Amino acid sequence: MSLGVVFAGFVVLLFLGVPIAAAMALPAIAYFITHEMTLSVVCYTLFNKLFNFQMLAIPMFILMGNLVNAFEETERGFAFARQALRGKKGYSAKVNVIISLVFAGMSGAALADVGGLGNIEIRAMEREGYSRAYGAALTIATSVVGPIFPPSIPLVLFAMVAELSSARCLIAGMLPGVLISACLLVFVILHDKKIPTLHEDPLTAEEKSPAYKRKIFLDALPIMLCPIIIIVCMLGGVLSPGETGALACVYAIGCGILHRTFSWKKVWGACMDTLKSCSAILLVIFAGDLLSKVFTLEALPQRIINLLGGVAQNQFLLLIIINALLLVLGMIMESNSIIILTTPIILALTTPLGLDPYAIGVMLVYNVMIGLCTPPFGMCLFAGAKTAGISVDRVVKEVIPMYVPLVISLLLITFVPQISTFIPNLLFS
Repeated sequence: MSLGVVFAGFVVLLFLGVPIAAAMALPAIAYFITHEMTLSVVCYTLFNKLFNFQMLAIPMFILMGNLVNAFEETERGFAFARQALRGKKGYSAKVNVIISLVFAGMSGAALADVGGLGNIEIRAMEREGYSRAYGAALTIATSVVGPIFPPSIPLVLFAMVAELSSARCLIAGMLPGVLISACLLVFVILHDKKIPTLHEDPLTAEEKSPAYKRKIFLDALPIMLCPIIIIVCMLGGVLSPGETGALACVYAIGCGILHRTFSWKKVWGACMDTLKSCSAILLVIFAGDLLSKVFTLEALPQRIINLLGGVAQNQFLLLIIINALLLVLGMIMESNSIIILTTPIILALTTPLGLDPYAIGVMLVYNVMIGLCTPPFGMCLFAGAKTAGISVDRVVKEVIPMYVPLVISLLLITFVPQISTFIPNLLFS
């Protein structure tokens, strides 16, 4: 069985609607059988992936995000941000951007951001005069920040596949996350001038009272401190990402107890949701590693280098090609599987050119996240449309202009790698 047959089998299974894990694993296992290789490699691969300390960060961060949502802590943060900026035109759009930077990272998933706070954000923007389609589009665009800013599950996954420091990968996403949010804020400010229906949403007498403001602030303070605690723990090297995630879970439970929203039923539900998510991720990791072994045995990276010829030696052209490929893959494939499959190949192409692997990791993840928001198949588009209760076509029309800030920030992250590497190099040098 040749590499072409394996790849064709993967594509066919994918378009037949076979689960992505099976679509990757079945052609790889068939390859091993036809080449008379021992299937013990399958068992070894599964064990090797499970027996990885960096993997601990993934279930811990997912559980933290589920607990925070279960105890309604993100709503408290949103209420405070809304209260702080309310009374000025366009406040709800700015809150949408800021809240995605601060709280979307807790789930580490773009889809979780759209489905979690999306309805609240869209309703708040609608009250201020924004169209429901524009509110959904902005929620979709801002959702890409969560998987970049720490804690980031995709970046932990990249670190594991690339055999890099997960802490360093997570820190590498800090400045890029801020940059993306800044670009989106500039877009929102400029775009607000073109919306004739936009009006002020003034505070009520009760909301203006010092007692109400103090209550809102104190309610939100514990959860607002959570991202700071996570970043400080990783910046100071006090705890590993997995240990930081475990601490954050305990902290989230403490917030639930403090605000009397804690219940064992909610904890059980959060644990079950985490188990489902982690099981799916683990299957994809396992299957993707099998397929990656086939690519390695067939010398796929070297074949690509030979195919590209002189282009592979040109940093600018190579990065443009990689970005374009990742954007397309992000539209049609599950994000974790893209990271697992493409990471070894992309690093094999970029490392000989002296490109920093941590900067490449941030670029890779960001590309995949933009792909999730890109028509015709971007999953965030469908999630946003469903949350808003409108057609996908209406959302797509509003999303397209938002690719301007997203692409600008992508180009800056791609061609100015210091944005990603400055803080990690400063801390870990």
